[in-house]
Amino acid sequence: MEYVSTRGGAGAVDFEGALFSGYAPDGGLFMPQRIPSLDRDTLRRWSRLPYRELVKELCSLFITAELVPPSTLHDLIDRAFSRFRHKDIVHLSRLKDGLNVLELWHGVTYAFKDLSLSCTGQFLQYFLEKKKQHVTILVGEYASLGG
Repeated sequence: MEYVSTRGGAGAVDFEGALFSGYAPDGGLFMPQRIPSLDRDTLRRWSRLPYRELVKELCSLFITAELVPPSTLHDLIDRAFSRFRHKDIVHLSRLKDGLNVLELWHGVTYAFKDLSLSCTGQFLQYFLEKKKQHVTILVGEYASLGG
């Protein structure tokens, strides 16, 4: 799977290249060169999966096995969600009369961004360890987002 710029002025890169670049050289965002098609049976099967398993299935569509072997991918995702405070990671609370609340705050910072950034951190660490490199990442947050 290769990733291309939304502006169309940069060459394609693999998942690792997109992850470490952030933005494409032309200022665009990276997106998959092609979006996989999913049949009804797959969607039906996935609809019954726990969140962690669904993430594994989705990531395997966008990260090649040559870049991250499947067993390693599964381990990275398991590690990413190991510090979440609810076993479901994303919990659906059914209140009454069809009123539901999707709880996205069970991560380490109590914010929805933990769902993606926990995985991002694991992927960064995986590729850095392969290269025997280290980086320090400082994260800031806007107060309007709850920080």
